[in-house]
Amino acid sequence: MATHREVLQWLENELFDGNLVLGQQLPTDKDLAAIFRVSRNSMRETLKVLESQGIIKLFDGPHRSILPILVREPAASAGPALQLHMATSEYPLRDIVQARTELESWALENASEKHIPLAELHAIMAEMDRDDLGLKRFHNLYVSFHIALVKSSGNTAIAALFTALRDSVYEYTMALVGHVPLWTTTSSRIRAEHRAICSALEAGDFQMASRLTVEHITYQYQEAGVDPDRGRNGEAEDHGDAAASAERAPVGLKGCRQASA
Repeated sequence: MATHREVLQWLENELFDGNLVLGQQLPTDKDLAAIFRVSRNSMRETLKVLESQGIIKLFDGPHRSILPILVREPAASAGPALQLHMATSEYPLRDIVQARTELESWALENASEKHIPLAELHAIMAEMDRDDLGLKRFHNLYVSFHIALVKSSGNTAIAALFTALRDSVYEYTMALVGHVPLWTTTSSRIRAEHRAICSALEAGDFQMASRLTVEHITYQYQEAGVDPDRGRNGEAEDHGDAAASAERAPVGLKGCRQASA
């Protein structure tokens, strides 16, 4: 077994047994080399592999040692692998839209009051309301808002899966900007729909919050005139009446859209 896989397996066991926690400092590269009976140079290369995977962060320590620290959100380490998958997917937009729709709708339908991160949601919405916000910052906040929504279920595995989608969701929502008629109108609509979703959560209407979120996701590519079922070869999948039903605008958020127009 490659050394980095041995170290990864060791980390998993230590975390499972409660001997390690996320964010904790690990033994130095010298100590780890002794534990796994490999050279110090080999261990340093192993640690660099784990850092590239987003599992640990490396810092310079005393006596030219390297101090590895477990990251606090290891779910993000799945992002690069997911990006590679999407780069070879025949229907990348469709796959991401379907994945986030399923994850977000389930999380909101199963939300619980004690897990809803209202303070985080309100802080993100306040930041998104700034007039001097650039496109990149706006979309980073957009993705953070939806990650926070998924936390509402209290299911850390679902939240981890959605966190791994961060880069893919960011990339496709940024790409849609060039297709919308007027970005200022679109950004106002997004803010209004976020407020509507948050209000439904605060009211305890989790079914409504889920429905509004699905409509919010769907309308983004509909407004841009982009067909998620159109693959890399330019041909759409045969879903019968799916194309026709996709053209019907969702109604739950019409008030928000009219107000933002």
